[in-house]
Amino acid sequence: MRREAIIRTLLFFFPTLVFVIALTAPGGEHAFRTGPLAEVSIGQPPHYVYVSNKTLYLYSSPYAPWHYPAIIVVKVFYPTAVLTSSTCGAVVVSSVGGQPGTYPLDIVIPPGFQGNCWVNFTHPSGWRDAVLLRVRLIDWYPGAAERAVIALNGTGWQFIQVGQDGALYIWERPVARLPVSGCVFVFNKSVLLTEAQPYREVVPNINPPVVAPSDAGAVRYGAFVKLHGVSQLYVYKAPCVMSRRLNVSEPPSLVAEIGVTLPAPTGPVFDMPRVEKSVIYGTELRNINYSESIASVYKLYIYTYSTPVGLWGAVLRHNFALTTLLTIKVSLFRPGGEPVRIGDDVWIYRMGNVTYWIHGPRPYYLCEPPCGVPTGWQKPIYVVVDPAGEWGGWPQILSVKRDVLQPWKP
Repeated sequence: MRREAIIRTLLFFFPTLVFVIALTAPGGEHAFRTGPLAEVSIGQPPHYVYVSNKTLYLYSSPYAPWHYPAIIVVKVFYPTAVLTSSTCGAVVVSSVGGQPGTYPLDIVIPPGFQGNCWVNFTHPSGWRDAVLLRVRLIDWYPGAAERAVIALNGTGWQFIQVGQDGALYIWERPVARLPVSGCVFVFNKSVLLTEAQPYREVVPNINPPVVAPSDAGAVRYGAFVKLHGVSQLYVYKAPCVMSRRLNVSEPPSLVAEIGVTLPAPTGPVFDMPRVEKSVIYGTELRNINYSESIASVYKLYIYTYSTPVGLWGAVLRHNFALTTLLTIKVSLFRPGGEPVRIGDDVWIYRMGNVTYWIHGPRPYYLCEPPCGVPTGWQKPIYVVVDPAGEWGGWPQILSVKRDVLQPWKP
């Protein structure tokens, strides 16, 4: 009888024991499966990350967190979760898993961090693994693999733009081409406020192109820098940093004499343009007024823009009809007085304390004896208006080069 009692007891407790093991084991119904609970490996790091076994050589930035997406991969073989943590706050989730499968893990290095950082993976069953992050702090915008380095020499506020094709503009005037285009500008170890403004050709197939701000088209990224001699500006191939729109006034009216004198039965008349179309565009940094005007013998395409730095500007394009008429005055742009030439295609008007800087063809001249009215498209006229008379003119481009971020290792 004693033998039968023992057998009955074992038959009663054995299923219960199996159930308890299955319930408390990491894999539930897979409790008796052999092999590790999970496996930690390195994912697909960017080219500027060096990998040695389970050690990653990463960068950090002073400007923002450096995000490394899916740089670590955790394979979980049981329906359970693996706990994650790090010694530098680089892990943004507390666990991965839940079901068998592959789970990529993002690493985010805090701004300014430098040194060693352990990423730990643990499980209540006692399983554990780790990845070592060796982090170096560099003066580089996080996440960008390359940048353009522009050496400038100048003084005062400058409005810099970079087109998506790499074209570099200063106060709307094209001056160079960059090997890298992007929306992040770093100057004097600061990330600048930027704008993203589309431009489109308003008249096709003209050289140089007749472009103007629009609500759609090729985007230019722009920022203001204040120069004090030789400086370096970095442009990173990275998305725009969201920023609030500055409170900028409307563009002031462009008060200037624009037109040509034409013969008439009653005597010479001045052919001034009449506005046919006007549109206002607002960016994060500027307000822009684009207009098209027409006169008897030409059409004028113009946009003016205000800025938060005390200067404002304009761009003018004239298209004259083919004519044999004679004139005694050509005024492409004349706010008053006589233009003074100070360099190749650079002119200034001084009106009291206000200085008008002009880059383009001769903006105003008289013809004695009479000369022919201009014909066809005239070169662009770029205007920078300095109400304080302190601006020093367009800066000089000393050099342009491309930097590519390379991996580091001990």
